[in-house]
Order: sequence, then C-alpha cells, then structure tokens
Amino acid sequence: MGTPRFDPTHSLEFNFDRGTVKLGGQSERVLVPADVLASLLKGADADTRKDFAYRLGTEAGRRVGERIDGTASIPEVVEHLGGELALMGLGSLGLERWGRALVITVVGSPLRAEGDDLLAGIIEGAFQRAFGRSSTVVPIQRDDALARLLVVSKRTAERVRGWLDSGVTFGDVLARLNGEGRSS
Repeated sequence: MGTPRFDPTHSLEFNFDRGTVKLGGQSERVLVPADVLASLLKGADADTRKDFAYRLGTEAGRRVGERIDGTASIPEVVEHLGGELALMGLGSLGLERWGRALVITVVGSPLRAEGDDLLAGIIEGAFQRAFGRSSTVVPIQRDDALARLLVVSKRTAERVRGWLDSGVTFGDVLARLNGEGRSS
C-alpha cells in the first residue's frame, strides 16, 4: 500500500469558545512567542532542556508511527516528522545524504542557533518512538537560516563532538565518518 503523504488537514483545532488549541485531537497546546520559549530554555539546566525536547519528540514520533508502517523509507519518515515539526512552529525539516551519513536539515527555526539542541532532542525522541531504536543527533553546522543535524550512534556522537570542539569543519567530520568504512 505504501506510506501516505503527510496531510496536515484538521491537524490543529482552535476552540475559541473554550480558549483551547489541540494538535491532532490530542491534549491541549499553548502557543507562546519563540523568544519567550528560547529564554525559558536558556534558563533551564541541561537535563531539563534534554527531557523537554525528548518528550516533544516522542510525542511527535508517536503521531508519525500512527500514520506510517514499518516499511516506510527514511524520506517518508522525514516528511511526516517534518510535518510534525512545522505544526509545532519549529521550522521546515529536510534530509541530506553525505555518503553513508544521514543529516537532517531544519530551515527557518524561529529559535535560531539557540534552539539547535532542542531540535536535536526532538528528533532523537521522535526516532526512538517511531523506530524503537536509539540514535544521537548532533548539531554539526549552522548558518542564519539552516541547521544541519547529524544522526549517529551514541559512541560516534562522542567522537563527532570531540572533532567539532577541536575546530574540525562539518564537511571534514562527514568525510572522516565516511572514510571509516562503516556506518555510524
């Protein structure tokens, strides 16, 4: 049968009589300005930020999992997860393949660079829920409008972070990973 395309029809429900917003018929949502959310996250400790992002991601992954089956391709999953991210107002999700490396792109996140760790945690949580498999997402490159997030194993993430901390460019990180002769 194949995986249906993401369809945002009726995804958001605004009930003005009750003063509520719902996503996908589920629990209520709260719309907040992006700069207020960024300030709140900046003031929170690292574990709280990670938990917050992961919980958002697992919920998005659950909704994706309800719409797709186990035969969905990575681009199909990214399309559905991108729809979920867009419904949250966090930007437009894309996919890049750099050899064997899987890079998720986010364009137009209103949280800009300060939100890259949030995006990484959301994607980790979503992939965990949708695939039942742990992966680590590492922000590897950022410009004004585009964030690149590398999806790797936990062990590989530690190496990638070390390379980035020592000044290795994202292109060289990807070249190193592809030159290792094994999948990350």
